[in-house]
Amino acid sequence: MHIEMQSNVCSAPPALEGSVAPATAAGVTERAGGPVWGHVISALLCAYRVPANPPPAARPVGRAALRAPSSHVLVEVVERLSVSTIAVIWQDATRCCYIDQVWHSCRARSMGYCALTGTLIRRGDFIYKPRVRGEIPANADAMIVASAIAQAGAE
Repeated sequence: MHIEMQSNVCSAPPALEGSVAPATAAGVTERAGGPVWGHVISALLCAYRVPANPPPAARPVGRAALRAPSSHVLVEVVERLSVSTIAVIWQDATRCCYIDQVWHSCRARSMGYCALTGTLIRRGDFIYKPRVRGEIPANADAMIVASAIAQAGAE
């Protein structure tokens, strides 16, 4: 039984029939071995070759995983602005960064996780979420459970 292994070394692409003239329309002339930019084109074409065994495609992320707290997020409550609003510093290495972002209190409309403590938030719980005025912030779906703010204020 004979098995051929594919080499990792790229070879120059085959010449196209009658496509290379001594002087092209752009005024680039040939060298003895081919077009002036032939070595660059060969290197670029090597990068686009499909491997024999491509890596498996990433699995789609479920809705529950999207709501889970991220390890990339740093959340800090700066101050209580009023009875129903707080100022938050939100730093997310993968999505956004907001300094002194205003969050307001309301009831949770969907299940999620507290960005500050990681505790489960159920529909109807008292939460704080980013105030949306004009453009929707990237962290508009984030929530902080109200009891975490109350505990931080008591300390």
